[in-house]
Amino acid sequence: MNDYKAVPSGTELSQRIADSLEAAAHQEYQFGERVHALRAINNILQGRSARTADELLAELEKCGEQITPLLQDIRNFQRQKELLSQIYDKRWNGRRYAFERRKGMENRTLKFVDQRLYDRAAKDGFPPDFFRESYFDGVTFYCLPKFADFLGSELHGCKFAVCRITSASFVSSHIYDTKFYSSVLNYVDLCGSVLAHTHFHDCELSHVMLQTAKLKTCSTIDCTMDGVDFAGATLDGCTFGRITAGTIRLDYATITQSGATGEECGQSREAVYRALGIKGDAA
Repeated sequence: MNDYKAVPSGTELSQRIADSLEAAAHQEYQFGERVHALRAINNILQGRSARTADELLAELEKCGEQITPLLQDIRNFQRQKELLSQIYDKRWNGRRYAFERRKGMENRTLKFVDQRLYDRAAKDGFPPDFFRESYFDGVTFYCLPKFADFLGSELHGCKFAVCRITSASFVSSHIYDTKFYSSVLNYVDLCGSVLAHTHFHDCELSHVMLQTAKLKTCSTIDCTMDGVDFAGATLDGCTFGRITAGTIRLDYATITQSGATGEECGQSREAVYRALGIKGDAA
């Protein structure tokens, strides 16, 4: 099996890289310069720049041995990105798991999965129904099998870290305080799901179904989106920025801002339509 592993986000690495370059040059960025520098570094890490990650590594190697851990984290990040093009193919070895149980929404009893159990399953191969009707607490996902089924599951404080998510179902799931970064979501079904305080950064979303989903205070930044369908969904306080947009549907979607005036809600709707490149009446 390929060496899948959890890696830091491009945003985190960019901050550490900027700090190292700043210390080596013995100068400080002004605020505006710092923001610009972080975005430029992240663009290199994500492959959106004319500069390559190898060129950046060569520059950082001049900063001294103290940044060796940072250099390794960057290499691990780049290796994990390479694995996004490959299907996780580890087959279940037949080993059974003794799951603890936890109460979820509506007093449902769910299988409890923490990082230790997920890491074990990723190494041994995921059992059938591992992801279904489960309560994931603080888990960093770095690999998933094709057709992973999170039906009725809950995710609390989780991360999808440079993870390939293909033909997966999150139907009727609840996703809270979760981050998706530098991940690929392809043919993912989130119909009827609930997402709160959940953020997508540097991701590729294609053929993602969010019909009738409820999104609360979610953000999508520096992502590509094509074939994404929000028909009938509710987007409350959601933001989008620097989106490379293809076909996106907002038919019958409710775009609002809790606690805001009617005028402010209208401005929020207009901002979403602009960010997603959708023409027409945002009202």
